[in-house]
Amino acid sequence: MNLNDLYRLAEAKGIDVSNFPLPESGSLALELGNRQYIGIDNSRRYSAGEEAAHLGHELGHCLYGGFYNEKSALDTIMRHEVRADKWYIENAIPRAELERLLAGGYELWEIAEIMGTTEDYIQKACAYYAIGNM
Repeated sequence: MNLNDLYRLAEAKGIDVSNFPLPESGSLALELGNRQYIGIDNSRRYSAGEEAAHLGHELGHCLYGGFYNEKSALDTIMRHEVRADKWYIENAIPRAELERLLAGGYELWEIAEIMGTTEDYIQKACAYYAIGNM
């Protein structure tokens, strides 16, 4: 699932994606009434992989319903963040492809470029799938 696929999925699910300054977080997802919204920071330029990582993570919040606010307990916040990462990893970084690239001797940054994400998410995917060679 690449950046364009993520935008198409958001549109198909009726999730509005907007760009505005979010320099502290880079992105956010929220639910108001029965609608879901994603904001992507436009105060800096992202690579396609960085944008995909932000959008994919926020889609994770929207598609499994994991929202919280500033009054939420830290364990609740962390649980929702982990679930959003899990959604993105499972949908954008397939285990078989990741294992194939690792076995092919690619560096993590190269795999990130090939898969259209960030090196940080490749590391998270390796940990999530319990794959060595990180």
